[in-house]
Amino acid sequence: MSRALVIAAHGSRRDPAANALVRRLAEAVRARRLFDEVAVAFHQGEPGFDTVLDELSSDAVTVVPLLTSAGHYADVVLPQGLARNRRFGEFRLRQTPPVGTHPGIAPLVARRVTELLRHEGIARHSASVAIVGHGTPRHRESRISAIQLADTLRRRRVASEVLAAFIDDDPPVSALLEKVTQPHVVVVPFLIGGGTHVSKDIPQLLGDWRLATRDWRRSVTVDHAIGTYPGLVDIIIDLARRHAPPPAPRFRPRPVRSRREPGTVHLVGAGPGDPGLITARGLELLRQADVVVHDRLIGPELLAEARSDALLIDVGKGPGHAPYSQAEISALLVEHAGQRRTVVRLKGGDPFVFGRGSEEAEACNEAGVPVQVIPGISSAIAGPAAAGIPVTARGVSQSFTVVTGHIADGGNLPAPSLDGSGQALPVVSAVADTIVVLMGRANLGSLAAELIAAGRDPSTPAACIQSATTPEQRVTRATLATIAEAVERDGLQAPVVTVIGAVAALDVGGEAGKRESGEGLIAALGA
Repeated sequence: MSRALVIAAHGSRRDPAANALVRRLAEAVRARRLFDEVAVAFHQGEPGFDTVLDELSSDAVTVVPLLTSAGHYADVVLPQGLARNRRFGEFRLRQTPPVGTHPGIAPLVARRVTELLRHEGIARHSASVAIVGHGTPRHRESRISAIQLADTLRRRRVASEVLAAFIDDDPPVSALLEKVTQPHVVVVPFLIGGGTHVSKDIPQLLGDWRLATRDWRRSVTVDHAIGTYPGLVDIIIDLARRHAPPPAPRFRPRPVRSRREPGTVHLVGAGPGDPGLITARGLELLRQADVVVHDRLIGPELLAEARSDALLIDVGKGPGHAPYSQAEISALLVEHAGQRRTVVRLKGGDPFVFGRGSEEAEACNEAGVPVQVIPGISSAIAGPAAAGIPVTARGVSQSFTVVTGHIADGGNLPAPSLDGSGQALPVVSAVADTIVVLMGRANLGSLAAELIAAGRDPSTPAACIQSATTPEQRVTRATLATIAEAVERDGLQAPVVTVIGAVAALDVGGEAGKRESGEGLIAALGA
């Protein structure tokens, strides 16, 4: 199989330097020799989105949007343009998320800000950093990545304060100097090429405000656009690696069954969220299944791996919402297997870690339906790991306990329990160095209070990881006494994995291992 990479950018017909920057990035990627072909495509420039595929000879194509945010261009213009290529249907094609939403952007900008402050001789506590995106009031998604980047840099304390502003949205660039409180302002244009926005528009907007107010108290440094940062090549390659098109299907003759022989139910663990973390065996079975019965949190990218004629049934439960009871889910598995179909029960994490997989396996066994369990990576371990938190560490934690924040009928546990009695908190507190709580977002405040009442030190480090291993991952760190308040402040939503213990203060992944405000786990981008 030959593989091509297409770097798709907005481009400019008036500013040749913008398109030249994209071509330089493509040349740098090409020099790594990781792809059979590397091409560029432009909304404004040649080749266009609607012709670039016709120039390729590869079987599989990964398209990386060289854009800072989701929005109209990434979600509408680019996919529609690609679909207009004459040979569009001949490729296995996958479009990645925009470059600006990648987890590597935050550490990249953090390092750049540190370099600028050092070069200018500015102390961090006397500096304000402004992330300036383009934005547009016509598409809400266009502002999210800039705001999340500012939030992440603020938590990492790269400067005394970090603000976000927009060229074509609120808050406007012209209001920046009115809001900052420090004498030194570093402006980071959250743009790819920048062009006249960086060389003219942003400085002019800031200068006009200073002229109008006669406020010369602050020094202002406007940096280059992020598209010029050297580490961007690594981010492009990482996106392409993580979102490679699926391999060509391998057609295998199906075994001939007797008319009375039922199909098989495969309980497949889909992993913690990132579609790339399903096991090879699980993915193989998913691609062969006649019926896929899946949970709510299974992402569309993974479901897209199922056969086009496969029946997909969403039985996912959410807060206050359960379209199927557990008995009905088990009955579905038995029913479709009884029709001599191959059934995959696709469950988040591992089927036997608070997944009620044992109940479904028992129902199949009682009905005489063959059942096979395909383990998955549990979010109990993968979630903390994605945030740079080891559940065990020499000299820090020698044991960990995994508990659930819910009981079988959907209610909340008053506290984690080892024996199901609900009264074992002192045992948990004494035995387990680290406590990992799954599905405990709604009950976090009472959970923390019970642990403290059972003897846990209120200052024990604690961390919550939202949507671990996915682009929506966010991490909040606090103490046992303050974690519930911190999670409310940061607006974390289920699914959340909570880690309580000394390891929650660790970050063994460093800058390259963090996923905050939508960050993902990165491979070898350098710290």
